[in-house]
Amino acid sequence: MSTASFEVRFETLRGHMLSFLAERAEAEPEQAKAITKVSRRIVEARLPEVRQEPLRLPGHRHLEAALAMAQDGPMAEFAQAFAAVEPDLRWIRTEHYREKLGDDYMANYCYTNILGYDGLIPDDRMIATFFIIGPGRHYPSHHHEAEEVYFPFGGDTLWGQDGEPPRSRPAGLAVHNTPWLLHEMITGETPLFTFCLWVSPGPIKLAQLAD
Repeated sequence: MSTASFEVRFETLRGHMLSFLAERAEAEPEQAKAITKVSRRIVEARLPEVRQEPLRLPGHRHLEAALAMAQDGPMAEFAQAFAAVEPDLRWIRTEHYREKLGDDYMANYCYTNILGYDGLIPDDRMIATFFIIGPGRHYPSHHHEAEEVYFPFGGDTLWGQDGEPPRSRPAGLAVHNTPWLLHEMITGETPLFTFCLWVSPGPIKLAQLAD
């Protein structure tokens, strides 16, 4: 792990987030409005004087493989900047999923909000997060009122939207979920590892699984 202070490591990550998002906003105009909103919030964000205690969940064990996978893709330096900050972050999961998805699924996924609820920088309307699901898992159809943009670091995950057959997506390019659009992910031999943005019209409401 880097011996640099957390503040220095975070500023490096902030720089990578902003440069990546600026590039994507220019390249993908359909998502530019949401990307720009989150980018502006990241620019103005200040670290809290007292940070949360770091927390790792069982699904965190997939991070090593996820980071190794990312080194073969276009977001390698971004992933490295995240890895330098990660030991100080708090990993969480959506606990109400346990009733429908079971303990095994819950032990194989987690996410850490840089910006957002229960995150490093609190926000009740926007999220910038790093998200992991272990290999051989199905995150079934779900939806939410927030607009969402995923940027996968790589891997063989299949992404499904609106009942269409799930398909692979290139690393670094957006997977855009408009409000209330049903979507799902199916992981293969590699973990899902993605940077993700949410923009909500009001206070964030967590995703709900489809009936």
